[in-house]
Amino acid sequence: MQRPIFKPIGTPVEELDTPSLVVDISALEHNLEAVHGFFRDIPVKMRPHVHAHKTPAIAHLQLSVPGNAGGIAVINVSEAELFAQHGFTDITLSSPVVSPSKLRRLCALTHTVKLSLPVDSAPGIDILSQAAVANSVTFDVLVDINTYPPRGGAEAGAPSVALAQQVAAAPGLRFEGFTTVGGPISEGSPEEMIVRDKANVQKMLDTREMAERAGLDVMVVSAGNHTHDAHVIASMAGVTEVRSGAYPLIDHRHWPHCPDLIPGARVLSTVTSRPEPGRTIMDAGQKAISRDMGMPKVDGRTDATVAGLNAEHGILDLEGDAIKDFQVGGRVWLMIADLNTSTALHDYIFAARDGVLEAVWEVSARGLYD
Repeated sequence: MQRPIFKPIGTPVEELDTPSLVVDISALEHNLEAVHGFFRDIPVKMRPHVHAHKTPAIAHLQLSVPGNAGGIAVINVSEAELFAQHGFTDITLSSPVVSPSKLRRLCALTHTVKLSLPVDSAPGIDILSQAAVANSVTFDVLVDINTYPPRGGAEAGAPSVALAQQVAAAPGLRFEGFTTVGGPISEGSPEEMIVRDKANVQKMLDTREMAERAGLDVMVVSAGNHTHDAHVIASMAGVTEVRSGAYPLIDHRHWPHCPDLIPGARVLSTVTSRPEPGRTIMDAGQKAISRDMGMPKVDGRTDATVAGLNAEHGILDLEGDAIKDFQVGGRVWLMIADLNTSTALHDYIFAARDGVLEAVWEVSARGLYD
């Protein structure tokens, strides 16, 4: 459990203890308006996937801006429980659930929350149905289609329609529609990824048409992992919602593909040592900022590079003006490469506006893996 030294509201952020995860509220508000503004006047809506920030305070802000789907998406059962406790009543899970103990927990949640659950196999449908009947509840179900890359999910077309028919006929289940997850952000140019994503979402739309010709009512067609091209996917006829996790805070991997958004989350660190002129040691290591999806970057500097991250410390290689600028006791602002794995390292977000602490938000869903 993180034991930060809390500062009073109104404290300049440069006076925070380090390492600290700091969110710029103005950037967050800008990003919410930029994304939700597009969805505000069209029938397709944005469903925030909260796994990226894991923070109920941010999720409430997302749902306060018109253009949202009225609910959120989560990864697993424990995240669903946590966000339900914080007042969220429309929750979509993005991973199938088959464990009896987890299904009992979901059955309990259905009394206060509208749950939508994905399935991608006939046995999975049978397991959901048995759990629903045994607990006298009804689950809303989405057939999960594997479009790209290879992952969980049923094959598009006839196999997914067959699963949808099985859901519609199963006791305790209500067929809602289809869902899928898009490809990775790091694959090709923005233009190439748009072509790739449109082709893959079209597979789900074609499946929807097949299901409707078979007599099924399709209420939901949900496309996920589309921070970088949400506006393009939302413009495809037949899509009902787009899911995105990164857009409120935007990390530096997504930023080149989302130039209208502003990176809103950074880790503040302190220079602790200068072992040689071209090298600096800082107090943010792998326990403060993730390198799983790429190294962090020093904000606003091209002459200081994160050369390595140990557990407790980071190493900066310096050149040019950075050699004199990064002195012991100085502060280093680090841009995050992957929000999901970096927010998981912090219990608290220090929310600031104009460089002044305005709120402290608990990252309540960190560590919830089941």
